[in-house]
Amino acid sequence: MDPARELDACTFLPPDLDADTLCEILVSRTDTDPLVCEALAIARDAHRLHTRDEGAPYIVHPARVALSLVATGQPPHVIAAGLCHDVFEDAPGHAHRVVALGREVADLVEALTDDWYEDYYAKILGAGTEACRIKIADRIDNLRFLHFTTPGKQTRYVRETAAHFPELVEHASSPQLAGALIALLEWHLIREASARAAAQSTRGDVHGP
Repeated sequence: MDPARELDACTFLPPDLDADTLCEILVSRTDTDPLVCEALAIARDAHRLHTRDEGAPYIVHPARVALSLVATGQPPHVIAAGLCHDVFEDAPGHAHRVVALGREVADLVEALTDDWYEDYYAKILGAGTEACRIKIADRIDNLRFLHFTTPGKQTRYVRETAAHFPELVEHASSPQLAGALIALLEWHLIREASARAAAQSTRGDVHGP
């Protein structure tokens, strides 16, 4: 189930398609931009052995992030950074290829990489509007499929989003991205509340009056 299909604020997001189709759409919608094509090649190689929690090849995630950035009118270097946003952290052996894409791309990817030694969200805010937009697009896609993860991860992720993303949204100045993030966050909060209510009802039935 993809909640984005049900939410009006998410209509600009790419559909949940297979990896090859998503990549073909991305190349087409960016007019075979050389920077985007090279970033896509790097991302495909870097994540070749990785999978998502929902079981899909990992490349579907950066491809959907990139397509969300395309839909909101971001320039090629931002789209390229969106494609490579997990490379430094998850596939450092390919980091030199990202650096070769140019400083604009590499600086954004570095800002989006959690190095565990500094305030991650402060680093993104300090990197500027483009970094905030990529991070929001990343979070949007992860929220779309968060319900395929463990309940504990879902709770932590929703709370983290509610705590840290309002400031990112303010700095991003992108109504489309903000609308999708808020809609998906609310979807999860409602789902979480329903699960709690069901659990309480079940406990009441077990213990009786």
